[in-house]
Amino acid sequence: MNDVMAIAQYNVLDTAPEVNFDDVVALASQICELPIALISLLDTGRQWFKARIGFEPHQTDLDRSVCRYVVAAGKPIVIPDLTVDARTADNPLVVGEEGIRFYAGVPLVTRSGVVGALCVIDTSPRPDGLAADHLTALERLARQVTALLEMRRDAIELRGASAARDEWRAAQQVSEQRWRDLYRKMDTGFIYARVIRNKDGLVTDWRYEDVNEAWGELVGIAPDSARGRTIREIIPGIEDEWIMELAQVVETREPYRFTRQVGVLNRWYDGTAQWVEGDDFTVIFHEVTTRIEDVRRRDGLLALGDALRDQTDVTEMVTAASRIIGEVVHASRASFGELDHTRELIIVGAGWSLPGMPAIEGSYRFEEYGDLRQTLLDGNVIVMNDTATNSRTSAVANVWEALRACAVAIVPVRERNRTVAALLVHKDHPHVWTEDEMAFLRNAADRLETANARRRDEEQQALVNKEIAHRLKNALSMAQAIAMQTLRSDASPEGLDAFTQRLQALGRGHEALTAGRWKAAKLGDLVTGVIEGAGALDRCTIRGPTVELGARAALSTSLLVHELVTNAMKYGSLSAEEGRIEVVWRLVGSGEDCRLKLDWSEHGGPPASQPTRKGFGSRLIRLGLLGTGGSEVRYTETGFSSSFNGLLTEVEQA
Repeated sequence: MNDVMAIAQYNVLDTAPEVNFDDVVALASQICELPIALISLLDTGRQWFKARIGFEPHQTDLDRSVCRYVVAAGKPIVIPDLTVDARTADNPLVVGEEGIRFYAGVPLVTRSGVVGALCVIDTSPRPDGLAADHLTALERLARQVTALLEMRRDAIELRGASAARDEWRAAQQVSEQRWRDLYRKMDTGFIYARVIRNKDGLVTDWRYEDVNEAWGELVGIAPDSARGRTIREIIPGIEDEWIMELAQVVETREPYRFTRQVGVLNRWYDGTAQWVEGDDFTVIFHEVTTRIEDVRRRDGLLALGDALRDQTDVTEMVTAASRIIGEVVHASRASFGELDHTRELIIVGAGWSLPGMPAIEGSYRFEEYGDLRQTLLDGNVIVMNDTATNSRTSAVANVWEALRACAVAIVPVRERNRTVAALLVHKDHPHVWTEDEMAFLRNAADRLETANARRRDEEQQALVNKEIAHRLKNALSMAQAIAMQTLRSDASPEGLDAFTQRLQALGRGHEALTAGRWKAAKLGDLVTGVIEGAGALDRCTIRGPTVELGARAALSTSLLVHELVTNAMKYGSLSAEEGRIEVVWRLVGSGEDCRLKLDWSEHGGPPASQPTRKGFGSRLIRLGLLGTGGSEVRYTETGFSSSFNGLLTEVEQA
């Protein structure tokens, strides 16, 4: 018997709508999350729809039918894009006003043959086709349609026309039982509910008429304890939106799609509510907490990157970053602390916290908060789900309780294989930290410390640039002064040579400062360098304790020593073959009165006489170490000698 003749045996063509068939297409639409679902039965020259949702025509010509290919094949067919499939590209339903684009159908296989198809349709292409679990559900629903058809045929054959109504009622009861078996075995959560109204007819709550086993697993409540009770009774504190927005489908009779969190359960769900009849509706849903939290963490890292990039103040940057980190992991507090290894402290910033949380900013000794320090020094993360019971902290649970820190995560930050800081995240209730949460915190801590280090480098570089600019200005001023003092009285080649040598002495002072990173220069290195530059080091005795000179003192001392050694080579002891120089310095006194005394003595040269012409060099010698006049000059028969002195604090800070 051909399939077109087979459908006639079921006496179903052109019959009125029936709730059992209508429920099938409603469920198919909900489960597959598609707007159109049809039960299509093939007749001679046409396809007729026993039930339909989202599609206006009740029948079409066979040349418009896509279901005929399912009937012909006798197996499921999925067409991701009807416009590119050779079988359907020219179909009037595809190119016409209806504009259908996606199709998935499964055959209705009766004992007499394939009589039609159950299908779902979309007006947009779906390149990925239909999910495997959705296709499985569609096949199960198709079997229910077949069962309904078989019951109809059985009723006709067994009871006859006179008993058709009674037999149909019996078939409905069997169908309802099959439906119950179907949705109770579904992997997705299923709710059959009825709204509850007050005396004015307004919806105030809704009651679970039935739920499946998957509902219990997704919500964490035994299904038997829910049936016959309201949602407010089952989940105290449930948000009103869960009641009113789902129940609105009874008033509007329009499906309601939702992605929403049950706050008291801390779980997210995605699903669809669908009106059935009267005050009844169904809900099909599944949990999407993992997906939502993944998106939340991803967006959190993006926001963290923006905050770390845009903030210029380190304190504001850490505060903004702490807020983002804390909100992403639903913490009560998040902050950042730097380790002081010398005092075995962690110095914690204000960070971010929920209103009412105790302030945390300050210094903390590790030993007072449990067995934590060595683990952090080793670079290991500390994860505590409950500080009251954790072996590290249970003995000092009271100090954690004072901070309202129950669940704690501490992520060390390493720099050159050394722990230098830590990200601190607290919850005011016990919590089992997940691997995904800890991965996010590690990532966030690394980004925060990288940005913090970059800011510190920028601040340090700004200070260095400022110091260089200051020193360069001083050096140029000193060079200008040397030029004016040297060349104003003597612009001869000899005067130019003296000017050049003085600049070279100034340069040696700069070299000594550069070795000390512009903070200080050692007096011994500076004296040795200037005398060596003059080629007289082998004829000099240089000795004294280690003394560091400030920048100004170093430059003026290099010029002073240069004038002294130059004069010694021209007029003093170094002008004679056996002449020598002795440079000795010492510290006299202590504390704020401690002074530096430097003695220059020449021996083995001609007698020294006071110059009749006092140029720049003579004035420089009289001004002494810091240009303060702390000098004594002696011209004797045995040679030239001089003594210079200044307060050590001035020498160090100059």
